[in-house]
Amino acid sequence: MIVGEVMSTKLVTVTPDDRLSHAANLLRQYQFHHLPVVRTLESEGTHKAGYGARNVPLLLEGMLTSNDIDLVVALGKQSASGDLLHQPWQERRVVEVMHRASVRVTPSTSVAAAAQILVERGLNYLPVVEYEQLEQGAQNTESTTRAILVGLLTRSDLLIALARSMGAFEPGMELTVTLPEGDLTPLAQTLLLAADLHIQVRSVTAAPLEGSVPHVATIRLGTINPAPLLVRLQEANILYSFAGMQSEGDIDV
Repeated sequence: MIVGEVMSTKLVTVTPDDRLSHAANLLRQYQFHHLPVVRTLESEGTHKAGYGARNVPLLLEGMLTSNDIDLVVALGKQSASGDLLHQPWQERRVVEVMHRASVRVTPSTSVAAAAQILVERGLNYLPVVEYEQLEQGAQNTESTTRAILVGLLTRSDLLIALARSMGAFEPGMELTVTLPEGDLTPLAQTLLLAADLHIQVRSVTAAPLEGSVPHVATIRLGTINPAPLLVRLQEANILYSFAGMQSEGDIDV
């Protein structure tokens, strides 16, 4: 799975010249904690930052967060009230407060790699960009790149993608099969039994939570009547758990 399959593409943005009051209103209106700061690649005045998909390329300038604004407000309160040169925080421009957002990913970045970046860096979002190369003049053979914003990846996007990949939004039930010492044989047997009973398998997860080998496998089944499969699992001496019911117990069919 790659970032381009799970990222958000309908973005609320601001420009570097917008006032902080405008950015604060957007954060409050949409209940966000961060806003991409962009410039359009068309002439000035052809685009107003806001909500919805865009047909014009957006050059990523940086990111503005609610914490950035909170810091400016706090510093403003420390200024002397009689300071005539003091500028209210609402009138300051976004470019004065934003940060450059140097940590970015591309649509082809794997979701696993993006999740690792979010966790290791302690971030809640990652700008998703595509890099365009700009050729220089004839006397200068070097080329530069610019980052075009195409989406935003948040922790919520990753959680939703995980839930969907596990079939959480589809009717069914979860079955957990024990894998002694990482042996995948019980998982293979369970899948064969489900196929024999014409029970749809929506997802299979066998990821180790500790160490290097998985000790359990979670299977999402597209059925609300697992009793026939559970009987077959008991006959095959496959250890499992389902909705708090352990395999050692009897099953009422």
